[in-house]
Amino acid sequence: MRSEPREIIHLVPHTHWDREWYLPFETFRLRLVGLIDGLLDEMEADQRVRFTLDGQTATVDDYLEFRPDAAARLKRLVADGRLAVGPWAILMDEYLVSAETLVRNLERGMRRSGELGHVMRVGYLPDMFGHVAQMPQILAQVGIHDAVVWRGVPHAIDRHAFSWSAPDGTAVRCEYLYRGYGNARDVFDQIDRIGRKLDVYVAEMRPWFGQDEVLAMYGEDHSLPLPGYAAMIEAFNAGQDRYEVRIETLEDYLAATRQAILPTLAWTGELRSSARANVLMGVSSHRVEVKQAAARAERWLERRAEPLIALHGTRWPERELTLAWSRVIENSAHDSICACSAEETVQQVLSRFATAEQVARGLVDATMRSIAKAAPPTGWVVWNPSPFARNDLVELVAPAESVTGLALADGTRLVAQELGVDTAVLDERTVPAADVARYLKNRMHARELYSYIVNGFQIDPAPGPSGRGVLTIAVARVPDPPNLDIDALLDELKVAAEAADLATPGLVWLLRVVARPQRRLVANVPVAALGWAVLLPARASEADEVLEPSATGVVRGRAGGLSNGLLSVEVDPDGSLTIEGANLRLEGVGRIVDGGDVGDAYNYAPPARDRIVDAPVAVRVEAVEQGPLRGVLGLERTYTWPLGLTDDLGTRTAENATTRVTMEVELRADEPFVRLRLAFDNASRDHRVRFHVPLPGRADRSYAEGQFAIVERGLTMEGGHGEHPLPTFPAHGFVAADGAVVLLDHLTEFELVDGEELALTLLRATGLISRDNHPWRAEPAGPVIKAPTGQGIGARAASFAVMPHSGAPDPAVLRALERYRSAFLVAPGVGIDDPMLVDKRELSIEGDGIVMSALRRLGETLELRLVNETAVAREAIVRGSFEQARSADLLGNPGVDLALINGALRLQLGPWQITTVQLRRG
Repeated sequence: MRSEPREIIHLVPHTHWDREWYLPFETFRLRLVGLIDGLLDEMEADQRVRFTLDGQTATVDDYLEFRPDAAARLKRLVADGRLAVGPWAILMDEYLVSAETLVRNLERGMRRSGELGHVMRVGYLPDMFGHVAQMPQILAQVGIHDAVVWRGVPHAIDRHAFSWSAPDGTAVRCEYLYRGYGNARDVFDQIDRIGRKLDVYVAEMRPWFGQDEVLAMYGEDHSLPLPGYAAMIEAFNAGQDRYEVRIETLEDYLAATRQAILPTLAWTGELRSSARANVLMGVSSHRVEVKQAAARAERWLERRAEPLIALHGTRWPERELTLAWSRVIENSAHDSICACSAEETVQQVLSRFATAEQVARGLVDATMRSIAKAAPPTGWVVWNPSPFARNDLVELVAPAESVTGLALADGTRLVAQELGVDTAVLDERTVPAADVARYLKNRMHARELYSYIVNGFQIDPAPGPSGRGVLTIAVARVPDPPNLDIDALLDELKVAAEAADLATPGLVWLLRVVARPQRRLVANVPVAALGWAVLLPARASEADEVLEPSATGVVRGRAGGLSNGLLSVEVDPDGSLTIEGANLRLEGVGRIVDGGDVGDAYNYAPPARDRIVDAPVAVRVEAVEQGPLRGVLGLERTYTWPLGLTDDLGTRTAENATTRVTMEVELRADEPFVRLRLAFDNASRDHRVRFHVPLPGRADRSYAEGQFAIVERGLTMEGGHGEHPLPTFPAHGFVAADGAVVLLDHLTEFELVDGEELALTLLRATGLISRDNHPWRAEPAGPVIKAPTGQGIGARAASFAVMPHSGAPDPAVLRALERYRSAFLVAPGVGIDDPMLVDKRELSIEGDGIVMSALRRLGETLELRLVNETAVAREAIVRGSFEQARSADLLGNPGVDLALINGALRLQLGPWQITTVQLRRG
């Protein structure tokens, strides 16, 4: 008889549920419904059964939409602690979405778990393709102090438990799932072999667990454990004395071992190593259009709709915003946002992002129209989405005859640059005078004609060049006059036509529909922090002084170049750029490199005999705008890119496609960066296109902004699991190396190549979800399924900005990023002619390196989230029309009251600290 105590095995039955992947959502959901039907039946029939439902409430809600009558059954099991749900709404990819999307995901998942009866307070992250640096702080700020991970754990971690810290120092206990979330899936599939299989499993796990009790994850993708396994385990326990297998939830295991297992190893920052599992880094660059759609939807929600409506709206659109955020959160699932999926899945993802963006844009438009009541019909309102006062360029269209300049409501003249005067004859035809009123009425919708607004008509009875009288219908983009009785206008026209026809029977008129000449202007407008200003037309007169920008801020264009006193840009003969500024010279910026790709949606790999194309066969440049506020160069480079790969995949085809890459090079007054917009029509397959920014010297590290932090990375990536450690990384806000910063519109893959240049991936085209014989990955990442639209055939576009900058990123870079990404919003005035013209300001934030992540309403409270994205302590000063303040956690739960000093809230933020506060009027 065995005298030693039995070894305890903590068995966690579970499933890993990909909501959509190589099959579309509804197909997977039908499988989910069958799975949970069976699970509930077994759990109700056997009280010993425990189950962890993959850490995401999406599995529950997707099921209940088809089985609403099962809600009470589910809630009983959750409340009893037998069925573990949450804390996430959905298991996401942490790198490919914004920090705020991570927070809203967790917020929604924990709220829903609570409604179901209990929140599993475990940061369950079983299959993410690496983990962001600030995840420990995010978890701790919602009361979660345990994380569970698989991919991304570095070689330095050689025990199952370690302490994982965020850059601010916040630490959580982290459980590493050696061999993944299904590491014990085969141990318990045969009753007569459990002992032998468990011996092998424990022997393999013992180096990781030492003397600790062993965790066994019993589950895999889209499946349940063996029916009747609880009785089988009980019989096994009774029939031997070596092991005691305990059926538990993941939360049960962590609670049972927390005191006994004290981590001796520690790690700080992101987990993004291939030492122990694939991190599948190529998902950052595959189907870039999905990442672009994600960024648009997130930014319209986070930095436009919510702050604008919170401060200046009359009603908080809770249901509308909930719908939009639901679509974004659904798409954050790693197989969704990664786009390593079937064609139908990708289309569903793009559709959800479009819905979220459309809702956010619609809410913004409605709020801007409401604000626009403060401006007369001849003016505009301009809103600044930044939490500090600044200037920005706005484009306007106004009647050419009435506007030659612009002014603020207080009379301050603004610097404006004329872009041109547009006029157009929209229709010109002969019409019998007797029929003209009926002709127009049949083509008009209320006051609209040819997508313009009818403002009046003019009859010239004198014969024109054709020997006929001329009827001119004046239309414009804006109503002038604002109120026009269109029926009365048509009646007036009918009377005039009948009189003319009576005087000259059978008279034919030349009918001309003429768009009113419109002056296109760009103006440099100053607006208060998160406030709006009224902008008015101003006519030039002899008394007006000449409006010119300051000498240091004027943009001057010349043949093949631009300058603004801060930067100069020259187009080189090969079509690349030389950018000088901040005592730095960047040469060869914009070199485009095209090479083959024999990889798949998950990983890039070059063909054995690659054919690189990095030089254009033709270059053309033209000056589009030459200042003084904005200069634009139009650049076109023509390349011959191979059409695809040879049949043996060993090299690229000899057949080529002629590809023209256009690039707009824009320099604005007072901006320390150059804006770039690229477009091309891709006709090639199985290739990678990258945009290179050579550095002025060699750098040994890069910096990438994203998810509440700026992460420092070296020239290499740690490998070891059979995945080629390609040092391509994701960046969300910007990527930098000593000498250059690239400000980004969306999540972008980059590489610091040999320490000499930054390479940004514009396109990575492949037609397979996964490739079994991948040259740079030892094991498959998914099924071998064709996904032809992954080749990216057709129109492709990208935009970003390049900024010379020495050393590591500093607050000036964060300020430039805010300026680049947060364009002012403009709406035409709809108020009375002489309103009370005042500017509106509500809230401002002061503090170098302080970033505003969110501003929204919770009931009558404003909730503001700030992040110190620097390595030193900073003070944030919040000013506005509030009289009370209190702290809050990431879920919006209120904390302690905060004192105001002279009406301002002063917050001390440690390095990389995330802080949420709630503000109320008295």
